[in-house]
Amino acid sequence: MGEAIRAQLNIGHGSGPAAPRWFWHHQLKKPFFGRFMKDWRWPAGVSEEGWERVSIASESQSRLVAIVKQVPQARGVVVCAHPMGLAAKGFWLRYGHAQALLDAGYHVVAYDFNGFGESPSTNFDYPLDAMAAGLWARARFPGLPVHALCASFGGNNTLSAISRPDFPYDSVIAEGVAPSLPQFWKAYPFAHAVLELSRIVAPAGERKIRPVAHLPHARPGVPLLLISSHKDTWTPMAFGDELAAAVAPTTPLRRLILDKAEHTHGMRDEPERYLPAVLDFLDAATPARS
Repeated sequence: MGEAIRAQLNIGHGSGPAAPRWFWHHQLKKPFFGRFMKDWRWPAGVSEEGWERVSIASESQSRLVAIVKQVPQARGVVVCAHPMGLAAKGFWLRYGHAQALLDAGYHVVAYDFNGFGESPSTNFDYPLDAMAAGLWARARFPGLPVHALCASFGGNNTLSAISRPDFPYDSVIAEGVAPSLPQFWKAYPFAHAVLELSRIVAPAGERKIRPVAHLPHARPGVPLLLISSHKDTWTPMAFGDELAAAVAPTTPLRRLILDKAEHTHGMRDEPERYLPAVLDFLDAATPARS
């Protein structure tokens, strides 16, 4: 039975293209994500009890693999969008975010972007994956507010969808996000050159995944918590300042400035500040829908 479910959901095959037509897209991803395109494993030492595996159809043409865990009388749903890394959705399990959210009374959904973890690889339209996960959560748990918790890569792609009128999240928490991809990849000459070239030859495509292009046009009334750290060398404080400056006047904005947390590791390095701020933000966030 387990193997049949794995086969149906393409579990364990997120490192490969979903179909032959995605082969060259997959090859183009390798300079950026090649070291993370490997079979996914459940994080060691974390219980699988109570977690449900689901498949989410995305307009990126992938079927995203996600895990879901519910709590009685939930206050809302938190959809977790992972940073770039081999752990993919397991990031939220490994560092305790998921359990803390469950303990606070939230259903948790953690998904893999296409080409990461267990989700088959298709194109570069990752904001569509962020949309798909949120829309799925809203349909699965009608009547509950749906929040996004995202870090770095996951935040880039969630915030790059925030200007859509059908943006499905009632609030967004984004840690360690770069204003644009070239800014994030500046330390990698080849990847940076490819991105800079894309701004010239395909400006519309590059703009689709540039958070600062979408924040000024965010769907009104979606609260945003931006998390930065003085010790983050990948997305330094100046990046958080640039994102905050781009936020629309109709977006309720909070910022959390950490002192010693490394990139995406507020929960690991400063849990005494990170977790209360996140839970307080979620508690205060009010769904924008009637």
